Formats: sequence, C-alpha cells, structure tokens
Amino acid sequence: MFEEERRISILNKIQASGSANVSTLAKRYQVSESTIRRDLTALENTGLIKRTHGGAMILDAMKIDYNYNAKRGINISQKLKIAQAAAALVKPDSTIFLGTSTITSLMVQNLHVKNLTVATNSLDVINVLSQRQECNLIILGGNYIHHARTIEGMSGLLQIQQIHFQQAFLGANGIDISFGLSTVSDIEANSKRAIIKNSSEVYFLCEHSKFEKISQYKIADMGRITALITDSNISEEMYSEYQKHCHIIRS
Repeated sequence: MFEEERRISILNKIQASGSANVSTLAKRYQVSESTIRRDLTALENTGLIKRTHGGAMILDAMKIDYNYNAKRGINISQKLKIAQAAAALVKPDSTIFLGTSTITSLMVQNLHVKNLTVATNSLDVINVLSQRQECNLIILGGNYIHHARTIEGMSGLLQIQQIHFQQAFLGANGIDISFGLSTVSDIEANSKRAIIKNSSEVYFLCEHSKFEKISQYKIADMGRITALITDSNISEEMYSEYQKHCHIIRS
C-alpha cells in the first residue's frame, strides 16, 4: 500500500470510529509505530484530525463540515434552488467540473444539456451520470474518503492539471470578504485551487449561512471566481457588501 493510500485509509478508520491509537494502526497496516506517527502528523497538518497522546481523534468540526451525510438534509430547499440556478448556467458542448458537495449532487439531477463532458471526484455525481450514455464522464483518480463521499489525492490532482474546463461548480465551507473562500481540508483546498486555475468560469454554490465564516484552509480570493450562487435568504445588507467583491447570484 502506498503512503497516500495508507493515510486516507487511516483517515477513514478514524472518521468511522472517532479515534485510533498508534499501536493498533501499526499492526493493521504492518508498518512501524514511527511511520504511523508520521502519517498522523501529516493528516493533522491537513486539518482533518487532531493528534492525541498515543493516537489521534476526529476534530469536532469534521463531524459535520466534512461529513456528507450529516450535511445532506440541512437547508435542503435552499440547496435545491441554488442547484437549479447553477444547472441553468451549464452550456451545451462543453467540458465542466462538478465538485463534491450536497448542492452539486442536486445540481446534476437537474442537468440536461447535450454533448456534455463532466469531470468529477464526487461519488454521487458519478452515480447519476454513469446512467446517462450521452454524457462523457471523466472520473478523477485517487483514494475514496468515505464520510465526504469524495475521491482525493495526487493522481486526481495530476489529472486536473491536464484538463481545461469551460465551467467549474464547487462548494466551500466559509465565505469571508477578507479571507475569501475556505474549506476545512488542505487536501480539498489544493484540488479546488487547481480546478480554479484551469477553468474559464468558476462558480461556488453556497447557502447564505456560509457567509461571514472562515474555515481553516483558504481556497481563493472572492475576486478570483466568476460568481457565487446563493439562496434568496441572504440579507440585503450582506448581499450589497459582498457584491462589491464578487458577482452574487441569488436563486
């Protein structure tokens, strides 16, 4: 097992049980305890876990912010409107990227344009588009992170760097005028930065509750993206203030 694969496997185990100790992990993966300690330090540096004496535990923020199923039913009506507004922007005969989020999983169900090539790291997007023979589906490689229902890793990042996207549709955990768009995972932030770099148009799909929040890892400044699609519950004051820094689309 390669180092990257082992670390994501360790992350999945910690997310499933809440914590793990060094000795148990060393026996499971048949490596030394010093190797496991290095793995846990690397995972802690991504912002996904916290080292403890003799092991590691999942961060409280990860229990929701990086847990797809925990977020799936939150603000569902708002998410659906955002998803429909985003789907209406997709152009036929184009190559787009759909990131992993509860909104893009709704967006893809409302996506019916012709001659579309879709690249994605989202299991839910894959499940829907794999049933549509008219869609050219590009599945990013890497390791599957169970709680986030996403595929991440260096192999996926290398794929992203070789593709140009007409449009990209992504999610974020925090939106702040000064800090920009942010997320809870360095792994996720790295891939989104690469996608932004290789996309002509970039849209972030976020409910109004994500505004005025900062997560641990910066993705990009607000001025770097094409537009931010949110719901109509955003206050007029906040809308006017953020509109000065980025085009805001209210669904």
